[in-house]
Amino acid sequence: MNKGQKTILLIFALILSLPLTAQRRNGINILEGLTITPRGGYNMFFGDLVDESRGSYSLGVLADREMNEFLSVRTQLIGGKMQGKQVFPSSGLMYAEFDNIYAEFSVGGAYRPLNHILGYFKERTLQPYAFLNTGLIYFSATEYWGPASQGTPGDEWRSASGIAPMVSMGGGTTIWINPVLSLNVELDGTLPFTDQLDVHDVWYNTYEDWENRVNPHSTKPRDFYYTFTLGVTFIIQDSKFSNDPKYNRKSYIKTRSYYQSKSKRSPARRRKKKGFLFF
Repeated sequence: MNKGQKTILLIFALILSLPLTAQRRNGINILEGLTITPRGGYNMFFGDLVDESRGSYSLGVLADREMNEFLSVRTQLIGGKMQGKQVFPSSGLMYAEFDNIYAEFSVGGAYRPLNHILGYFKERTLQPYAFLNTGLIYFSATEYWGPASQGTPGDEWRSASGIAPMVSMGGGTTIWINPVLSLNVELDGTLPFTDQLDVHDVWYNTYEDWENRVNPHSTKPRDFYYTFTLGVTFIIQDSKFSNDPKYNRKSYIKTRSYYQSKSKRSPARRRKKKGFLFF
């Protein structure tokens, strides 16, 4: 396990421990309205060093807490692998490729328009939302020579690692299953304030220029990537907010089966029936 993977696992463990150590502070119950969503999915990298094979995997966890009927605060940790290949235009051969292990930690807010416009409803089947996050991204990337380059194919060209600010925005929806579980679908676009996620921040006309580090040409200033994830949302503790009165009947119909007793008979009636059968 390399240094980047150990960093991802450490941050991941810290985020998962937050709900377990939450306490009532200053009269506020931190767990009230809190949900946790483990999830995984697919990222697509759009940077200087990508013409092909731009997709890879991401895994993460999201903690979200309702602040009012339509706004919530959220904390997210997500990470995984990125990759891509650059193709030489005249020959169609690969000029270079890269891979990157990354971890992104961010905080932000989410807005649920249906709760705002139509009224608060916990059991709404589809609950769409939009969000904006900001935070930091850790990356550890390596670039390799390809057959169309002047280097030895497969050999490491250069590498880079570090931490940079980032901002992301997007949207998603929760799909209600029962009072404690929902499905989650989300798509976000992330702009990191670095051009080294693929290590390709400068390029050279010739191999000799690269060896001597002369006549460098800067690439476009920043990379960009999309992440699509699917997850399962667990409600840690129900929020203090009540459904809009017009949804009371719908709420009752959707939830009554979850709150009914497993047995329709009281303990006293069961005892009487047992006695009758005995005699």
